[in-house]
Amino acid sequence: MPRRVVALATAALACLGALAVSTVPAQAARSAAVLEIVYSPLSLGEYCAANVNSSSIVGFYNGSLGCYRWNGTQTTYVGSGSPSAACAYFHPTYAYIGHAQGGSQALICKYSV
Repeated sequence: MPRRVVALATAALACLGALAVSTVPAQAARSAAVLEIVYSPLSLGEYCAANVNSSSIVGFYNGSLGCYRWNGTQTTYVGSGSPSAACAYFHPTYAYIGHAQGGSQALICKYSV
């Protein structure tokens, strides 16, 4: 009988140890969430005015970030910016992961939080 108790206790401890180890990756995955924020062309214009050309009012992301100003009748190209720098400009304390194109040539910035 004592051998059975010892064997049962050992098996129970092994199971508890396996459960404790298997929950660590799940907790790590929960803490490494990805935050996606969409910046419209007008928001990108703020970045463009601060970092590319002060006359910029709008920016479009279509594989690259183009900055434009409004001359009264149409937009005029004034330079290009960096999508990753734009993401860092909007949230300098977030850990930048990447970016993508959103609808209407918006920029989607991905951060780790």
